[in-house]
Amino acid sequence: MDSDMQTSPSPKTSRDRRATSPLSVTRHGWWSILWRVYGSIQKHHIGMMASSIAFYGLLSLFPAIAALISIWGMYADPVQVQQQLVNLDQFIPTEAASIIEHQAEVVTASAGRGLNLTAIGSLLFTLYSASKSVQSFTEGLNIIYGEKEQRHFLAQIVINIVLTLGMILLAIFMLFSVAILPVVMNFFPFADTLTTSLYYLRWLIMLCIITLGIAVLYRFGPNRRAPRWEWLSIGTITSTLLWILGSLGFSLYVSHFGSYNSTYGSIGAVVVLLMWFWLSAYIILLGASINCELERTTEKDTTTGTPKPMGQRHAYAADTVAKDSNDI
Repeated sequence: MDSDMQTSPSPKTSRDRRATSPLSVTRHGWWSILWRVYGSIQKHHIGMMASSIAFYGLLSLFPAIAALISIWGMYADPVQVQQQLVNLDQFIPTEAASIIEHQAEVVTASAGRGLNLTAIGSLLFTLYSASKSVQSFTEGLNIIYGEKEQRHFLAQIVINIVLTLGMILLAIFMLFSVAILPVVMNFFPFADTLTTSLYYLRWLIMLCIITLGIAVLYRFGPNRRAPRWEWLSIGTITSTLLWILGSLGFSLYVSHFGSYNSTYGSIGAVVVLLMWFWLSAYIILLGASINCELERTTEKDTTTGTPKPMGQRHAYAADTVAKDSNDI
């Protein structure tokens, strides 16, 4: 057979290459995507990247708590934040939640109220410190999406701080839905019925907020032309669901089978928190891999703005098409 002869793609592959949305991808295409995601996990050492993110996440946690309480304290009582963090053990291991709750108590005890130059300066510093975790995420996303970081270092700092601030504001909105809405509902008739309904509704609100936060990180984190939201949806939803299931499963494991305290002694809670950070980072990077390989399935432009031909979209995932399930 002539070595120069081109092998035409199968009808299913041709259909996938014309896909205009994730819903247009065939079952054959999804199997190919999942296989490439598995290859991406191995090639990009996602477990190692998640370890780096978990480390910086632990370092950024306390500044992030300080920033959260500082912003809340400009307009309301900082104690409300500390009180609502008691509910964290419903999502994450009790040992990990206890560290966050204790740090919130320490920060709340020294937090002031109101807006002044000192508060602004302190807030900017804590935002910069907390942004280190987001920076490690953006670096990991660049690797997964096949991009090189070419943005000016000042632009990178601004982007990381803005993303961090956005995440903190989402956390504040989440706290508002948990802390303020029940108080507001007491002024309406049938308060008991509304409160019961709100108990379930607020978890749905928190789920939507977590999903939005992951989607924003996927869209604005990598150094590339932003993908359209529909091409982020599958990885985002998958990450959110896996994160919830993973957090609950890890919490149950630590509570019933883990022996971190007996193994690590007084730092057992820190190890549990670090492991939970690693699990969370791994799941989010996994979702990014799904989105990347999903984009590489189609020849259609998956980026925002006016459709452009391949090679001019300023995004590796949008400018390339995977030849087969082994093309990582």
